[in-house]
Amino acid sequence: MGAVAKALTKVVVCPLCDYMGEDVNKVVDAITKAVPRPKLRCPKCGAEVDANSFVTHMRKHGRVGGKTITCDICGAKLNGEGAFLRHMKEHLIVSVRRNGMDVYYCLVCGQEFITRNSAITHLIKRHSLE
Repeated sequence: MGAVAKALTKVVVCPLCDYMGEDVNKVVDAITKAVPRPKLRCPKCGAEVDANSFVTHMRKHGRVGGKTITCDICGAKLNGEGAFLRHMKEHLIVSVRRNGMDVYYCLVCGQEFITRNSAITHLIKRHSLE
């Protein structure tokens, strides 16, 4: 039985293979064979961004309207900056089910984690998203 992949949000943003969409399986191969790159391409706007500031760059893809922030990537409406930042991080993590366990991958660098929170903490500390 093969691995089953799923996105934490409805749209996966993969700077490794320049894909942005709902087909998680399209990025799983790129993730598991990831080689860190110094520059990544934002699938939303096409900007070339330093790997360590890619997540910070993703903050630009939100629009403030009153008390809500709309994600420019998937259209989700979020209440407040904190919810929006967590949502943006989730665009950059994918879950892969292997041997009955979920494994989480950082789409910025391809690193693997055993918990969702450790993947999010990694994004905060390693890729500079507070």
